[in-house]
Amino acid sequence: MRTRDLTIAVLGARDSAAPAVAAALRTAALQATTSAAGGRAIRVLVDASPSDRPDAAVVVVDAVCPVRPDDVEVARGVASRLPLAVALAGRADTCTAEALSETVDVTTRRLADAGVHAPVHVVDEGPTATPAALLAALLEAVRSREAGPVAASPATASPAATSPTATVDWLLARRTETITTRSQALRQDVQALRMEILQDLQRSLRDLGGRAREDLAAAPRSRVDTLVEGLAADADAAVTGAVDRADRRCDTLVVRHLGVNAPTAPRIPAPTSGVEPSRPPRSTGEELLVMLMGAAGGTGVGRMLLSPLAEVPGMSAMIVPLALLCGLALGWTTVTVRRTQALRTHTVAAVGDRLAALRGEAEQALGSRILAAEAIITDGFAHDPGPRVADLERRIRRLRSGGTTPATTVASTVAEPIGAAPAPPVPAGSPSA
Repeated sequence: MRTRDLTIAVLGARDSAAPAVAAALRTAALQATTSAAGGRAIRVLVDASPSDRPDAAVVVVDAVCPVRPDDVEVARGVASRLPLAVALAGRADTCTAEALSETVDVTTRRLADAGVHAPVHVVDEGPTATPAALLAALLEAVRSREAGPVAASPATASPAATSPTATVDWLLARRTETITTRSQALRQDVQALRMEILQDLQRSLRDLGGRAREDLAAAPRSRVDTLVEGLAADADAAVTGAVDRADRRCDTLVVRHLGVNAPTAPRIPAPTSGVEPSRPPRSTGEELLVMLMGAAGGTGVGRMLLSPLAEVPGMSAMIVPLALLCGLALGWTTVTVRRTQALRTHTVAAVGDRLAALRGEAEQALGSRILAAEAIITDGFAHDPGPRVADLERRIRRLRSGGTTPATTVASTVAEPIGAAPAPPVPAGSPSA
């Protein structure tokens, strides 16, 4: 009968160098002799499940950062069941020998404080001696466990026993991973939706401020109110359109996560611009002073223009009254121009301030709409965690209640490592099946 392969599980975080360590171990396994593995072929798997029945495990730790608490917990849980080794990998070539030595010491000390006594090896992109040493340490640990005083012989080897604890632990880890993945996907979608909605609102309101400055800069006094009313209508239409598009996007997000039967969030009314024509405050004293200055200058200009009439008989007496009329006309014109310019400046500032306030109110309303959609989805997750989580929880309850399906009896010709609890076959519905 064919001998079961010796399986080595390589464990590590998602951002760790576990795939690289696994590849290095496979290369070292090809170069190792068959007798080193007790006549069995060596199989190296990344993130193996209990159904793979690993004989030894390697926990991959970042070579730059010290070992993390979650790495210590993983190592402590694995070391209680399987022969274990720790590999420092990932950016090891960027560290000096002193830094690597210090990292090895810190990792060994923290593992020892947690009750884990495992060899620590540095695996880099250099010569293959390092992964070969790691592999040799694992094989030695496996042989030591197999040669223990309570090791089973081939003649007394029993069929593969079911280990509900190992299966429940694996199912709990998969359930936590599924819930975390779903929550991370929701956060990413909500963040992308928020950025998309705010950018849409900014695009809708960005041109209104420029239009207000351009249209009002040279607008006559009679058209200022009409332009302001048009800007107010355009601002209301832009915000209403942005809110409507945000409602559709939020509904799409809810349907994507909860299905077509998901409840809809209440609609939030779009804020109004409140842009209205207004008049700047007047200073009567300043206007009188400007009018007097304009009249004085106008009188001088009038006398200069009317000086040729002094030679006309009978017209010399009319020069002073006509010069005064010219001064009054020029003074009044100066005041009118000053009022028009003040009106333009005041209106541009008022419209800009109101548009800025409108943008803030619209962002707050859109943020409330996004939060309402996120709350609906979160509540839906709490009441309906999804088919994957429901299946995992059903299998966990079945195992805890003792209703596990008996494992298929398989004859074994090689003694299993004592203390390494073999994992049961994956129950029906498992993704690893």
